[in-house]
Amino acid sequence: MKWSIQIVSPATHTTSATSVLVHFDKGRYLFNCGEGVQRLSFENKLRLSRLGNIFLTRVHWEAMGGLPGMLLTLADGGTQNLRVSGGPNLAHALAATRHFILRGNMGVSANEMRSPNDVFQDDNLKVRAVHVYPAHYTPRAQELAIDESNDMQIRHQLIARAFGKPQAEQQTGRRKTPLVQQKKGYYKKCSGGEIEQRLADEPGQKRARSPEQRTRHISETSLPAATPTEAALCYICEGPEVPGKFDVKAAQALGLRPGPLYGRLQRGETVEGPNGPIRPEQCVGATRPGRVFAIIECPSPAYIESVTNNQQLLALQGSERLLVVVHALGAGVATDARYRQWAGGFAKHVQHMVSAPEVVPDGNPFQRHLRVQAAMAAVDPLAYVLPMSSGTAELPLDAFLQGKNVVRAQSLLRFEVEPRPRLVTDDVPELRTPEAMLASAQAGTLYAGEPNDEAPTTSPTEVQGRESGLVVCPIGTGSSVPSIYRNVSANILDVPGYGGVVLDCGESTVAQLKRFLGHQRLNPHNRRIPKTFEQFVQSLRLLYISHMHADHHLGAILLLHEWARLSEPSKRLTVLAPARFHAWLNDFAGVQPLGLERIDFIDCQDARIDGRSSAARALLGQAKAALGLTELATCGVVHCPWAYGLAMTHQSGWRLVYSGDTRPCKSLVDLGRRTPVTVLLHEATHSDDLLEDAIAKRHTTVSEAVAMAVAMQAENLLMTHFSQRCLALPRWSAPAICSASVPRLGPLVDGPAPVDYEGTQELLGNLNIASAFDMSAYGPADIARYRKNAAKLRQVLRNEIRALAAEEAEDVDEEDPKSPPKKTTANKLQK
Repeated sequence: MKWSIQIVSPATHTTSATSVLVHFDKGRYLFNCGEGVQRLSFENKLRLSRLGNIFLTRVHWEAMGGLPGMLLTLADGGTQNLRVSGGPNLAHALAATRHFILRGNMGVSANEMRSPNDVFQDDNLKVRAVHVYPAHYTPRAQELAIDESNDMQIRHQLIARAFGKPQAEQQTGRRKTPLVQQKKGYYKKCSGGEIEQRLADEPGQKRARSPEQRTRHISETSLPAATPTEAALCYICEGPEVPGKFDVKAAQALGLRPGPLYGRLQRGETVEGPNGPIRPEQCVGATRPGRVFAIIECPSPAYIESVTNNQQLLALQGSERLLVVVHALGAGVATDARYRQWAGGFAKHVQHMVSAPEVVPDGNPFQRHLRVQAAMAAVDPLAYVLPMSSGTAELPLDAFLQGKNVVRAQSLLRFEVEPRPRLVTDDVPELRTPEAMLASAQAGTLYAGEPNDEAPTTSPTEVQGRESGLVVCPIGTGSSVPSIYRNVSANILDVPGYGGVVLDCGESTVAQLKRFLGHQRLNPHNRRIPKTFEQFVQSLRLLYISHMHADHHLGAILLLHEWARLSEPSKRLTVLAPARFHAWLNDFAGVQPLGLERIDFIDCQDARIDGRSSAARALLGQAKAALGLTELATCGVVHCPWAYGLAMTHQSGWRLVYSGDTRPCKSLVDLGRRTPVTVLLHEATHSDDLLEDAIAKRHTTVSEAVAMAVAMQAENLLMTHFSQRCLALPRWSAPAICSASVPRLGPLVDGPAPVDYEGTQELLGNLNIASAFDMSAYGPADIARYRKNAAKLRQVLRNEIRALAAEEAEDVDEEDPKSPPKKTTANKLQK
């Protein structure tokens, strides 16, 4: 049997969780699923379609932040069953996702490994969890015992409602005990803890049948309280036994000829030979026990004593079967002499993979996006910011542990366990620095055959004098799921003299912020926001979530965690979001502290012009004062329940309107028309030829976004939230703009469609239009300059699609070159 272990994501200052993938022919096993793991798997072409088990070293967002998004993708990809294993509170964490996840086609089970006797085992792996704790922490008795309480039953039932297959539930035949409504929007459990399968939303409403109504009911079912735990899990993993080799000569000497009897002997059966019974051991070698690897999770120096004194881990050090140790270390552990001394106690043959932020260089793993960004920065270095990264480690590897069997953990680093143990580095990608990429772009060598002999159209001095104005920084511009070129939705503003604003916060927003601004030191390529990541988070004043789809808020937990860690205890943060987002935060606060006691939460419904309560009015006043705003208002939009648009006006005069996700709608137009709009940040998910898709999924086409800007008489339009199927710059057309209309308002643009370019420009008036890309910065002047740069930027993206097609052409299936061509990413992007 062939199997191997592979590093998916090492721990760095940008991505703190170590993720490991174990490959078998008929299955995949993932250890940790932090934010960005899914995007990394796309970047590195890791196949997760056979993933059936995920193990978490901690029930903490750093280790599981990518799990909700992964669950959605696996369910949409056809995975039928998935088991998630981890420590206490795992079921609570999964049940909390019911506020925004509903995938009835995939069964998900939560396996809490609470005691030393808890072992997972299937045909491929035997996994034993070893619990470790910080020095100051004493685990509660309930953390170590199997929990069969009614509260735990409720959690598992909520998971089954969100993920389980309805037909399987119907076959159980168990009678449901109804929940009793306490007050509007909340329910309490009844006897037995059973959950009613009643989907009606309000009294008098008919039985709900749509997925959105079902999600609403599940969300409104209260989750029992939980208390955060500081337990971390190390894993000792044993592969399958290896059968002994069949000795053909010995069998022939016993009088057996090749045939079915050989197979029976290999299966351990005794057969009848010419001279009497023949036992397997007479011609089959001894079965070899399975080989072992270990993942040592040590989140901080506080855990070192627990790790180094654990008897199960100490027993490993003398094991001949142990081949690999993955050291998954938090900041400060690799430099601690106590841990280094313990790590040196393993047998000399053991291969060490060291994953620690001091040991692993903080390189940029998304090289294709970096390539595009460098080419765009060569055209406009102000609008397109090179993400910051580092090619050198803080700590030399031999300072951690000396020996030939010690390597840094890197993405795609692999160790083949069977049939022949060996370290494989062939697939580890070269991580070029942004400076090297930019130099290639400026020299015209980034793309083969595409010389770049034109100087940048923008000088860094042009930005002087504009720093006090509005600059919108989209750091995630893709829709639905992350891709190799675009991360999911996130936009930031820095209001000079006041503080920061985050508008939507998709998965990996914190990592994007660190690359965009710089971690602990300023990003030298960012001339627009003179703050490090730490300084920006400390100055954060407003987090806005437009709606509850996962691609708009899965990065918020980690952002709030970082804000609570970095900001002064006296500081407060306003979170303006749908009420369900607040419920999600409250539920997850039972898993890890988020500093909610310092958060002022405002329901988007209460921030509407026509729907403000006195309490919301007071909190909105505080939020506006903190940012120097004269307006902070929402409106309902046409997407999913509780989806909103936003308007912000600053006392210096600028005004921003943000659409979130929506179809063109009257409420957003009315909000925009109240006073002049400096920048309309509007989604443009679909190209014009996919209007039917836009209507079905309640999104906006490119020309419809332009029509919305014309209808508002906005000065500037910045389009974002593009379909991941499209890399080319979006195109709009006058007929499509003029045909755009909304209910109760009619056509967005008056008059017939012009027939020529000049007429189209007259139709648009003074409107300036730009298309956002990740890691960019756009003030009004940048958007106005976009038209001048559009031809060059369009050529950059054409070059990238060609380069990607060439790379994918090299990935032809060597085992079967006659197989039909695969659906490549380049083919999708060209359509």
